[in-house]
Order: sequence, then structure tokens, then C-alpha cells
Amino acid sequence: MAVGDFAIPGTESPVAFRQETTYGTFALTTTALHPFVATSIGVKTEFETQKLDELSRQRGFTRQVQLDKKVGGPVEGFFHAEESIRLLINAMGGRYTFNSLTSAGDHSISTGNFSASDTCVSLSMYAGKGNQHAWRYAGGVVDTLKISANVGEPVKITAEMVFQDSSLSAADTAPAAVMSVSTIAPFTYVDGVFRYAAVEGSLTSTLNEPIQGFELEIKNNLMTGPEARQLGSRILSRRPPATRREVSLKVTQRFDTTTAFDRFVSNTGGSVQLFFSGASITAEYNREARCTLPNVRFKGAEPLVEGANAILSSDIEFDILVSGDSGTLTSREIGWTIRNGLTTAI
Repeated sequence: MAVGDFAIPGTESPVAFRQETTYGTFALTTTALHPFVATSIGVKTEFETQKLDELSRQRGFTRQVQLDKKVGGPVEGFFHAEESIRLLINAMGGRYTFNSLTSAGDHSISTGNFSASDTCVSLSMYAGKGNQHAWRYAGGVVDTLKISANVGEPVKITAEMVFQDSSLSAADTAPAAVMSVSTIAPFTYVDGVFRYAAVEGSLTSTLNEPIQGFELEIKNNLMTGPEARQLGSRILSRRPPATRREVSLKVTQRFDTTTAFDRFVSNTGGSVQLFFSGASITAEYNREARCTLPNVRFKGAEPLVEGANAILSSDIEFDILVSGDSGTLTSREIGWTIRNGLTTAI
């Protein structure tokens, strides 16, 4: 059989994660894995190369060297209370606390700094690409996490990841054979509401404001250049340093009053919450996701007229700021609480 002669569909492409104890040491085994149902796998391995500009009898390049190994890319799926929890914690910096409930648990995720005191600071990923080959990715950190929802769709999650290293083995299919994928549906637009209040303490269900969609992005601005590398190796020598964290939110809302525009013009401070309540865990608890942005400013809110048959709407953008004393560890610009069916910490 010639190379490229056989067509392998991407249908059977399982993905699983596990948090690492030691950065870059592959942690996923057949007895310790956490499946994630992906819709696409964009992670790939690349090498920087350089054609050497040398003098010779030829006008063309004659020698080439292989330099940095770069591993990374996006993993996309639907936002799920159990499956997405590790990606979310890692994107937030790795810090969370866990509270056990009856047949359920709450993960309260604060803004961490990928430090030794944080828990989920790097991830291993197993990715089958078709049913014949599987890749192992070690030392994974989420550079950018995007969560979005629109009317008529499930809630989507995209994690743009950076890994330290990768390897391929045609025989490494054992983890796929023992994966147990959740039958619980992910969150959909029906499960979610948007809340706005002057202060965080007033964010209750009475302050729900109708919207048609949102896009939330957490960007860690990881550095993967020479500052994370060293002589003697072509892979990252350490977890990529995380520089300024940027959190952004854009909301699509019908324009029927000037309230949002007035907040924008006056640069009024406020708080925002995205709240989802999904599938039941027990008679007492549902799966929930609560994202709180305690200190926001309106960046834009004026509607556009896109045609005679278009509904007036505003693409509202927010500046997300730290709330409280920035000199303390309790100040934050974003926080998450996830309630799911896990009864122990991850």
C-alpha cells in the first residue's frame, strides 16, 4: 500500500485529559483519564527550520537545520459541567477550591498564577486522530479560552493550548478502549441567562437581562520564545510564563431602550454574571455554571441599522477590571463556580 492510499475518517477521534503532577510528565493512563468530547482537534506538532544562507558555488540554499519544536493549537467542543472543568481551571491559572455535596460537588475557581500552590497548572492530553493513530501531548497549558453562546445553539468552548512535547504511536489505542463518555448533554442557550447590576452583591435572578448571544475570552498571553527555552533542547524547558491576563466579554442585545447606551456614555461601573443551569444531578441539585465579572465598564453599545428588515441590536463590549484592592490576593476580575456530578476534587 502506498503512502496516502487509505482514507481514514476523523469520526473515531477520542480525546482525554488529566492534570499533571510534574510539568511535562505524561499523566494519562488507562485507569486515570478524563474524556472530553471534542468537535475538532487542531493541536499539531511543528518544527522551526532555517535554511542556512551560506556562500558556495550554488545560488540556491544547500543546508538546513531544525530548531524549536512547537506543539499546540485549538481543541473545540461543547461546554460541559464535567468534561470542561479541567480546561476551565487551567485557563484561570490552576487555582480552585472544592466543596462536596450529596452526589455532587462545587468547584469554586479563582484567578491563579500557575504557581506551585495552584492545583491544575498543566495537563496531559491523549488524542486519537482516526482509529489507527494516537498522539500523546504533555505539558499542556491553556493560552486562550473562549466560551460562546447564541440562540439556537449549544454553548461552545475553545481552548487554544500550548504543549511542551508530543509523541505518536500507532499502537497507543488502549486509553480509547476504556473511555467512559458522559451521556449528559452539554449546556445550551436555553440553560443560560445574563445578569447586570451596579454591584456584585446585587446579582440575582431578578436582574436577568435578555440577550441573544455572548462571547467570553480569557487570554493568558503565554510566552513560548527564548524566555521559556534553553540551550541543549528544542522543547520548552519550563511551563510558559504567563504575562498580563486579559479577560474580554462581548454581548449581543436587542436595542429597545437607551439604558445600555447611557451606561456606556457615562462609563458607569457595574457587575456582570453569566449563569447556566442544566441537567439534573439529583432531586436537589442541577448542573450549574456561574461566571462573575465583578467590575466592568461598557466599551461600546450603540446599535447599527443593517437594513429595513433587520432588528436593531447592539454588540456591547466590556472592559473587564480587577475588583477590590489590587494589592490583595482576594481581588479578582473573574470568578467561576461549577456545580457538577463529581464528588471529589479533580
